[in-house]
Amino acid sequence: MCRTAYNKWHETELERWLSDHNIPYPKPAERKDLEKIVQDNWQTRIVDSYKTLDATQLQSYLSDIGKELDKKQKEDKNWLVQQVKAGWHETEKTAESAFGSIKNWIFDS
Repeated sequence: MCRTAYNKWHETELERWLSDHNIPYPKPAERKDLEKIVQDNWQTRIVDSYKTLDATQLQSYLSDIGKELDKKQKEDKNWLVQQVKAGWHETEKTAESAFGSIKNWIFDS
């Protein structure tokens, strides 16, 4: 299993995350059970959260980043999701590149 942010969270932090994301969980629950519920929901709530947005929210995001949309595109939610996904992956690549540059600069200094 890959190590993610929630792996080291205390039981109350897991409960808070679940509550903040409106995910039901049994009360009381053991930490391992809470972590499993977080794990089951992490991908859709954090990594791919844009997939749960409605068309208006997707359009707004794309407009905010400067993407112009025609009427046909605004009505195609699958197209909108793909555009947002592409933008998120591009942002991820840029962040990874910036981190790599900083890391190299630090170790070269």
